[in-house]
Amino acid sequence: MGTRREVRGRVVLITGASRGIGRRAAVRLAKLGATLALTARSANDLAALVEELNAAGARAAAFPGDVTRAEDRERIVRDTVATFGRLDVLINCAGVCSFGEFSTSSEEIVRKVLEVNFFAPVEMIRACAPHLTRSFETASDGWRPAIVNVASICGRWGIPSMSEHCASKHAFVGLTESLRGEFERFGIDVLLVLPGLVRSDDLQRHLLRNEGKIHLDFEGAQPSDEVADAVVRSLLRNRTEAAVGFVSWWVWFGKRMFPRGVRFFMQRKVWKFARRENAGRKS
Repeated sequence: MGTRREVRGRVVLITGASRGIGRRAAVRLAKLGATLALTARSANDLAALVEELNAAGARAAAFPGDVTRAEDRERIVRDTVATFGRLDVLINCAGVCSFGEFSTSSEEIVRKVLEVNFFAPVEMIRACAPHLTRSFETASDGWRPAIVNVASICGRWGIPSMSEHCASKHAFVGLTESLRGEFERFGIDVLLVLPGLVRSDDLQRHLLRNEGKIHLDFEGAQPSDEVADAVVRSLLRNRTEAAVGFVSWWVWFGKRMFPRGVRFFMQRKVWKFARRENAGRKS
């Protein structure tokens, strides 16, 4: 933990910025005076957001691209630094989810989820690290650059019917913890945000499949605004790790204090769904 981080005038690169958590975090940071470099695959949505932010007096630019492609990542980071002269913060928001049992999955789905949720942010960090290091080295006011990784509570506890998603988030959480120690010598803070089930702007776009064998209330999930608030709050307050929302906090706390209870709860959700499914077939 450290003193409050001032973002006014700092260049913040946000992935997955055209919708959901990334978009809402961008709006909040714009109001705080941050300079925004925004990237996502949807060029039209991204351009509309940048126009909206700049019309409100912010300073933002769009760098559309697919962060799973090496040439796109390199271009996004290069153009950000060329446009704004520096890079001070990276926020990794881009992600996908697969909701379905492992037995009905495929190698293609596993690789797609890992590519978007793990390998892409890993390589974004690698591309941004030299510029973040330079931000620390040239600061004269004690400023510390930061990486904010938006993972999931699935990175702390495996959820049934979300095996690929949990695998990618466990990997992302492990990487974040390792880099936190490594990057201390470069003056870069590495922060972790762990939301629970998040209400998506476009559920079908976010889910690679939607056939899980447990009940998940996607409509009643926590809103993206709540997670975006936590992302910005973590950056400003330099919070090392933040579980967002009651369910996420309960799983986070329960794993530490009552692991058998959490395990029983997860297994019970699977059996309850199976009983309902069997009853429906008989009726």
